[in-house]
Amino acid sequence: MTAAESIQRVREAMEAFNRGDIAAMGRVAHPEFTYTVRGRASVSGEYRGWEAMAAVLARIMELTGGTLKATPEIVLADDEHVLMYQKVTGSRPDGRTYDSHQAYRYRIKDGLVIEGETIPVDQQAFAEFLA
Repeated sequence: MTAAESIQRVREAMEAFNRGDIAAMGRVAHPEFTYTVRGRASVSGEYRGWEAMAAVLARIMELTGGTLKATPEIVLADDEHVLMYQKVTGSRPDGRTYDSHQAYRYRIKDGLVIEGETIPVDQQAFAEFLA
C-alpha cells in the first residue's frame, strides 16, 4: 500500500469509531490483529485478536454513552505505518469530561491494520475519566 492508502485505511477505522460502528472497524483489522492501550486506565492493556479489541471498544462506548470522539490533527505515514496525533473529547453520564490529546500508531500488513497502539498524552486524566 502507498502512504496515502495506509492513511485512508486508518481514517476509515477512526470514522467508524466516531460513529460507534465497531463492526466497520473490524473490517479493516488483520486476522493477526493486536492492540495496546498505554497507561493505567481501566481499558489499558494489550489485546490480541479483533474480538478482544471489539469488547474493549464496546466498554468504552458504554462508559461514555458513545460520546468519545477523536479528531486527527497531525497524520504521518509511509507504506507500512500511520502515526496520528488526535484531539479526543468525551463525557460521562455523571458529568465527567475528557478533552485531551492522544497519539496513535498503526502498522499495516496486506492492506489491513495488524497492530495498533494508543498513547494518551495525559494518562492520569484518561484513567480518571474512564474509572
